[in-house]
Amino acid sequence: MKTFMRLVSFALAFAAVVVNPAAAQPTQLSMGGSTTTTPFFAYYSAVARSISQSDPGLNVTVVSTGGFGTNIRQMIGGQMNFGGVSPDLLEDAENAATPFRDFRVLWWAVPAVQFIVVRADSPVRSLSDLNGRCFHAGMRGSSSEKNMLRIIRALGYTPQHYPADAADAINAIRTGRCLGQARTGGSRNVDANTAELALTVPLRPIGYTEAEIAKVQQAIPWMSFREVPAGVLGAGAFRTHELMVGFAATTRMNDDIAYRVVRGMHSGIAAQREAFAPLRDTDVLANTMSVRGVKLHPGAIRFYREIGVQVPAELVP
Repeated sequence: MKTFMRLVSFALAFAAVVVNPAAAQPTQLSMGGSTTTTPFFAYYSAVARSISQSDPGLNVTVVSTGGFGTNIRQMIGGQMNFGGVSPDLLEDAENAATPFRDFRVLWWAVPAVQFIVVRADSPVRSLSDLNGRCFHAGMRGSSSEKNMLRIIRALGYTPQHYPADAADAINAIRTGRCLGQARTGGSRNVDANTAELALTVPLRPIGYTEAEIAKVQQAIPWMSFREVPAGVLGAGAFRTHELMVGFAATTRMNDDIAYRVVRGMHSGIAAQREAFAPLRDTDVLANTMSVRGVKLHPGAIRFYREIGVQVPAELVP
């Protein structure tokens, strides 16, 4: 009888595994991050831990890649389940020679704030004053450069773009060969190289007018803007543009998995803020609802509505 009962117990356990294989083997998900040398990698690792620890049925592995461009290509090719992205790259994928329109956003995490600064002894006091004058739009080949040039085209302005790396651009401004630049900074201040330049060459930040913001967002719906409080380079408050950094999947990810991924991420947001300081000064939910021109994943929408977030109709696919 004891032998019989042991056999029955074994059979029932085996049947449970067959009926519900997820109970024995979690779903493996690959998440594209960036190189291990960037501060963002600690954030990606914290996100993966949050999801895996909150949901025993999911196991997320961070893949160190060359950056968002690689993530985009691997998600399109089906080699990656979800990964770090920026909205400009999603638009580029939609407008490529072979368009890919199946990306769906899971969440937008933090903004990459862009600062436009010029020499304080220059006559430039507005973006339109850059017409015909030397201006460095960002490090050659970077997203910052590409998106600054997008904005300039949308506004119809015609500065003389100075393509260069960061060191060359700083030197050109220092010697007066160029008047200004656009660079990624923190949420409340310019980057370290620009701050160092300002010690010897007084600089002035340039902001956007409301009319300019409206014109840019009509042409580039996903471009975000923020109010920078007074104090940056000794200036008053001004408006500047920013590029959101977040995570997307494709329509290959089913709604239930996407729901669980987003739920798991939000369950560990406190740990993620400990791992990645820029996350402490931002609201992920507000960021996610603020970026226009891109669609959210239906599974993500289910989670956001479940916790009482009003999802704008234009973000629903």
